[in-house]
Amino acid sequence: MSEIKAIIVDDEQHCIDALKTMLQKKCPEVNVIAGVNSVREAKGLIDEWQPDLVFLDVEMPHQNGFELLKQFDRIPFDVIFTTAFEQYALRAIKFNALDYLLKPFSIQELQEAVQKCRERRAARPKDSSAASPLEVFLANMKTLNQTHRKIALPTINGLVFMPVQNIVRCESTGNYTKIFFTDKKHLLVSRPLKEFEEMLSDMDFFRVHNSHLINLQQMQSYIQGEGGFALMTDGTQVEVSRRRKAEFLKRAMQF
Repeated sequence: MSEIKAIIVDDEQHCIDALKTMLQKKCPEVNVIAGVNSVREAKGLIDEWQPDLVFLDVEMPHQNGFELLKQFDRIPFDVIFTTAFEQYALRAIKFNALDYLLKPFSIQELQEAVQKCRERRAARPKDSSAASPLEVFLANMKTLNQTHRKIALPTINGLVFMPVQNIVRCESTGNYTKIFFTDKKHLLVSRPLKEFEEMLSDMDFFRVHNSHLINLQQMQSYIQGEGGFALMTDGTQVEVSRRRKAEFLKRAMQF
């Protein structure tokens, strides 16, 4: 059984110590090189040690776990998120995380996550210069045509995967987001609009108002006004805020 070099990134030292102990006892193939408390420390160690696996917390002071991943042009390691916050699962899916463990997680959950890492490593080309699954995913996200992209939407029964091109607009309703589709149907998701803005901003979506995120590919026309209105393919008119008008028109002119 080949060794898996790992780094733990968590702002709470007791969480690092507990995870390290669990790995030593139940996943001996995982060699924890170090445990660090910040994104800044983690970036330096990853560059130096080139780990196979990173156990990554989300909420940390100054910078979060997602901001760490964004610092890499090439990401040759797998990621297992370890967090007490359930609401970041959607963003983890975008980054093609190996697993998403909610604290406190069980030994069995940890072992299953490590097993996924072993399976990926076994399936990976032996050429060390080959891109990791996470790197391939991020590259594909930048180059794939929008019609090939899907988004995972959490429901009470699990995840629903919908083509991004089928989304007309997203509307904020407090801590929930109502998503409207080209077939006139809609889905209420228990995630704030900000999360969808972060996931979809590089897929031709624009937040025209505090309460509205629209798919620019699904916009038919623009109606002049103080801020104006975007007329969407489903017949709705979405208000454009005055302060976002200039940036919106700049983006809209690209289509």
